[in-house]
Amino acid sequence: MERVIALVDMDCFYVQVEQRLQPEYKGKPCAVVQYKKWKGGSIIAVGYEARACGVNRNMWGDEAKKLCPDIHFFRVPEVRGKADLTKFRDAGKEVINVLSRFSNCVERASIDEAYIDLTEEVKRRMDKRAQKELLQNTHIVGFDKEGRLEGLESWLDSVYEGDDFNNIQDKKLAVGALISEEMRAAVYEETGFRCSAGIAHNKMLAKLSCGINKPNKQTVLPYGSVQGLFSTLPVRKIRNLGGKLGESLVEELNVEFIGDLVKFPLTELQNNFGDKTGHWIYEVCRGIEQELVSARQLPKSIGCSKNFQGKTCLDTKEKVTGDHGDVGSKIQSTSATK
Repeated sequence: MERVIALVDMDCFYVQVEQRLQPEYKGKPCAVVQYKKWKGGSIIAVGYEARACGVNRNMWGDEAKKLCPDIHFFRVPEVRGKADLTKFRDAGKEVINVLSRFSNCVERASIDEAYIDLTEEVKRRMDKRAQKELLQNTHIVGFDKEGRLEGLESWLDSVYEGDDFNNIQDKKLAVGALISEEMRAAVYEETGFRCSAGIAHNKMLAKLSCGINKPNKQTVLPYGSVQGLFSTLPVRKIRNLGGKLGESLVEELNVEFIGDLVKFPLTELQNNFGDKTGHWIYEVCRGIEQELVSARQLPKSIGCSKNFQGKTCLDTKEKVTGDHGDVGSKIQSTSATK
């Protein structure tokens, strides 16, 4: 609980990038499609105006048209038969450059997501109280029942009325929320892109809170509100529990929500799932995670592939090593262009 971590997630980023290039489509229902033109193309991103009409990423373009006749489709360009995401990656770098001014520890998680460790910056600003007037887009998990502003005021009052351990940790989150408001405003001012954020004591909780209030909002998840959230959060919503491990937990322990796991002692979890995994489950269901934000602003690697079909199929050693006439020359030429 000593750390303050923010996850910044761009709102419908691919759509925003396309709309910045073609501003006449801002505020209109839009989606991004790629590859096949069959059935109108495969949708990979949907703007909020189109989502309001029922359009989602599991649809084909033609299906979306039936729900939203005015929808506009942007098509991802292709290079050598592969989707060319250059403009989206470059736009993502713009955002990272802005975020990096607020912390020297920024981890680019994907084209449109980044974790920011705000701990050191928060320490430098702990002497100033976070004012509600500067938290105009901030929601507090567990304090929203009477409305966003009322919940924010109630939480801030409780945070600054004492100096025990929990109050101090929540004060850190309040300052972190203030910094996140500043970050998001800077991103919009300098790139034109809107984003949402989650602020918590670790990466897992920041990720979970980020998606609660979107778009263009941010959500703080105090540690005291974790069990309330977890009491209704399905096990498979937790990262690394969406596959076989999550399925095993649900079936073997007869649980539905991640908060249900708190009743199981550490020894039972370790007996069922092994020492390491059992200990991880024991901590996760209590909102505890130790993974650090890794200062990484660029992808660790770049992958590129080429399919050789029909007559160019690589079915012999000679073809693979490039010792087979035209096919071998084509392989070498392809490698050179990468």
